[in-house]
Amino acid sequence: MIRGQKTTIRPIEEDDIEELYQWYNDPDVNLWASGAWPLNTLLNKDQIALKFLDGSPDIYRYSVLDENNLLIGTIGFKDINIPGQSAALYIVIGNKSYWGKGYGTDALIVFVRFLFNQWNFHRISLDTWDENIRAIKAYEKVGFKIEGRQREARFVLGNYHDAILMGLLRDEFLALHGK
Repeated sequence: MIRGQKTTIRPIEEDDIEELYQWYNDPDVNLWASGAWPLNTLLNKDQIALKFLDGSPDIYRYSVLDENNLLIGTIGFKDINIPGQSAALYIVIGNKSYWGKGYGTDALIVFVRFLFNQWNFHRISLDTWDENIRAIKAYEKVGFKIEGRQREARFVLGNYHDAILMGLLRDEFLALHGK
């Protein structure tokens, strides 16, 4: 387990599946997590369990807990490039009562530090959609910079939106947040 000021990150456990099932089938959570509402696919509990417990060996998934060890979200990384020492990051705060209270930012800081120090990544990237301003601001607090956009790459609620591409280098993060 790795601990931040407000959050703890640990591997996903079987007991987490019920909560994950609720979040990943919630239109608000999906809208802000990926711009994917209406959902591309509605997942049942068995599919959620398969995705999070037995999923791809190339995607690393973890649970985000609050100060009382209550599950509030998930975080992870994928698209690992060993020669380039890079990966893509994702985070979802599924418990909506924790939105806008700094839990996502805290989880990102502690997890990004883990990725740079333990996995020895040089660069971490992520993407979101242009109207997800709350997420973009949280990413910028961590040190991510907007590196580009893919025009009309997301279809959200009947309209096309730009995908916002963001990146963070190890030296930038360490200068901002220390080891």
